[in-house]
Amino acid sequence: MVQLDNRNVKKILILFSILILPYILVVWLEKGTHNILSLGYLENEVFEMDSLGEVHTYIDSTRVPSFKLLNQDENYITDKYLLGSNYIVHFFFSSCPTVCVEAMPNLLYLQKKIHDYGIESFKLISISVDPENDTPQRLKEYAIRNGVDLSNWEFLTGSEEEIYDLAQSGFHIAAAQDSLAPGGVFHSADITIVDDRGYIRTGLDKKKNIKFVYDGTSTTDIKLLVGEIQRLTITDFKDNYEIKQK
Repeated sequence: MVQLDNRNVKKILILFSILILPYILVVWLEKGTHNILSLGYLENEVFEMDSLGEVHTYIDSTRVPSFKLLNQDENYITDKYLLGSNYIVHFFFSSCPTVCVEAMPNLLYLQKKIHDYGIESFKLISISVDPENDTPQRLKEYAIRNGVDLSNWEFLTGSEEEIYDLAQSGFHIAAAQDSLAPGGVFHSADITIVDDRGYIRTGLDKKKNIKFVYDGTSTTDIKLLVGEIQRLTITDFKDNYEIKQK
């Protein structure tokens, strides 16, 4: 029977740490739906009735609903048009005196980082919750006034009904007319990530808790979001989480 002395044991441990341990760590990291290598998917419970009248439930990954809105150049932007690009979505309005003012410098920083890192096929989508006043011309003036690079940033407007339904049902973000709110509209400063197949993605906070949205007024959240965008767009990162759908 072969006996191992201390020197041989040490050599085996060194070889294990160099050759085997990294592989084990990668496999372990990739097992979860959220890990440092990939983003998760926003999931929702779907109810479906069969031909016998029985209701069945299943979990499905959430996809951006169909929409058709006008941008600052009076061109229609749709959910299908955005397929093939990863993007973030946030809701705002040009006369907003509070959270939009705080969020704009953060979004400009985010856009700069996207350019700095050479991230291609990525867009920023800002949707007005005050479409009655935010015409395409007004949105363009707002973008120019704030020094926005419009090469990968769309400012969208449309009917109030479609936009509010898109915010509340599509992205689960609060938006409503409110005479008591600053500017007459209540809305969240939350930012959502969407991938190039139209699925809403989720990330992780610093404590590795699932994060569904990012606060546009928080520099900490914006920095986290930059990292998530890198994970989503850099092909070296693996994404093996299976989309749940029928």
